[in-house]
Amino acid sequence: MRTVQIAVTGMSCGGCEERLEAALSRVEGVRSVSADHQGGSVRVLFDPLRVDETELSGQIVACGFEASGTAEGT
Repeated sequence: MRTVQIAVTGMSCGGCEERLEAALSRVEGVRSVSADHQGGSVRVLFDPLRVDETELSGQIVACGFEASGTAEGT
């Protein structure tokens, strides 16, 4: 398993967090998701053999937000 924190712009409320968390949770290989609209990021725990960061970023964009970079997690 791998954790990344992805910078996200466009989230403005708890509803945005919920929408993004729900969308990313549906991606095969994603184990857990925690979005933070105030900090402008989402933390994702995922199986890198089943999904990659490019796919995660694509899902963020599909939700109407902008994924602007990743930081390695634990």
